[in-house]
Amino acid sequence: MLRTLLFAVALLAAPLLQAAAEPARFGDLIVYHNVFNSSLLQPEIAANAGLQRGPSQGVINIAVQRQENGKAQAVDAILKGEVRSLIGQPVKLDFKRIKEGDAIYFVANYSAAQRGVLLFKIDIQAAPGAMVHSLSFQQEFFPDDQ
Repeated sequence: MLRTLLFAVALLAAPLLQAAAEPARFGDLIVYHNVFNSSLLQPEIAANAGLQRGPSQGVINIAVQRQENGKAQAVDAILKGEVRSLIGQPVKLDFKRIKEGDAIYFVANYSAAQRGVLLFKIDIQAAPGAMVHSLSFQQEFFPDDQ
């Protein structure tokens, strides 16, 4: 149920984004990512996922998959990441693993007190000892007016 609700929020947030993020590909790994304002989550969904809601709180959502026999399989990857503003110091992202059925998602909160471009850098490792792939992207954040 949590997966369905996070997916629904991601779909609702998509029109609010400048452009839909294309999945990143690293060999046979496919990495899907999106970011959105935490106020789009219902309070109980945020609480169940261990996420904070608030006007200056955002959420990053990442799913890693591998194509096997023509079918996408969730990868229980190892993620480390950070976010920073254009002039700020990097802040570590604390990813939480969510598994529901065959799906695995990684979510983390980040803070931004004002509108601005945020730079994300995520290191993705499919398994311990595997090659580390780096995903970097930027996203403009719009705090709630609350």
